[in-house]
This record gives sequence, structure tokens and C-alpha cells, in this order.
Amino acid sequence: MESEYQVLTHLQENETTTQRHISKNTGLSLGAVNLLLKRMARKGLVKIEKLNSRTVRYILTPQGMKEKTRLAYSFVRSSYRQISKINRAVETLLNEQYRPGSNDQVVLYGPADEVEQILITALQCHSFKPLIRRPEKDDYLTYSNHLILTWRYEDEEQLPGHGRVFNIMKLI
Repeated sequence: MESEYQVLTHLQENETTTQRHISKNTGLSLGAVNLLLKRMARKGLVKIEKLNSRTVRYILTPQGMKEKTRLAYSFVRSSYRQISKINRAVETLLNEQYRPGSNDQVVLYGPADEVEQILITALQCHSFKPLIRRPEKDDYLTYSNHLILTWRYEDEEQLPGHGRVFNIMKLI
């Protein structure tokens, strides 16, 4: 689904392109792009027009635009559901683990990415300003009384001995 969306988006934005260019810009293998284009042509999403013996043009059809829109809508709905799950997990975790009146702080331990932004927003809704720590910069965390949230398995593994470490992705 995501791969089809990437290819359809690329075709919409680039009137003249090659499979190699699609592959490079989407991160998909050349073979995967070839397979997807053939499949999308069979479905009527893309028209393949042979210009000469070596050059082919890929044209996004109205049905292809409709499918791209459907995929985008589906992706947004799915993403919203995941964000809502993360927000509920954060709220539950704060209710169970945060000790009002203590010196506890919430530490976000992971890369600067979209999940971090979702967590920051969720915490701000509960009037928390989290500490941000990066795995590549911190050799060892000494936040024994803090609530530490991570979202990648490899970061969670770097925090042995910290009793209040939670991988938010495991809680959703």
C-alpha cells in the first residue's frame, strides 16, 4: 500500500521519469518498482506509453489519481488511530507511574523523529515538559527516579537497571 502510494506520488510529481529515478526517489528496489508499475498498469492506474525502443513514459490515469487519494485517506486514518493509541498509552502511564509532588521528570529517550513529536505533544497536553535525551549522546542515564519513555527496542535495551523505563510502542 505504501509502496504504491510512493510510486503514484512520484508519477504525479514527475511527468518524465524512469524506473531507476523512481527507485532512487522512493527507496524501493528497481525490481520492486518494475513489478509495481506492471501491476498498476494492469489495474488501470498507470498508462505505459512507449516513446521509442528504449524510452517509456508513465502516465498517471484518473483512476490512478483516485487510488492515490484513497491510499492517502486510508493512511491518514490509520495514522490518526495510532496517534490516539499513543496518547491514551501516555495518559494511562502517567496515571499509573507519575508521583505528584515528587521530583520525578519524564525523560524521552530516543531519536528525533515523528514519534518523539507525538510524545512531546501528548505530554504537553498533561502539562509536562519532558527532558530529551539521545541514545547516541548519552553513554549512561542516571535518572533513577525519573519516568523514561522510549519507542525503539534497541534504545530500551540500553537502559538496563532502570525500573521505570517504558517502551511506549509496547503499550499501544
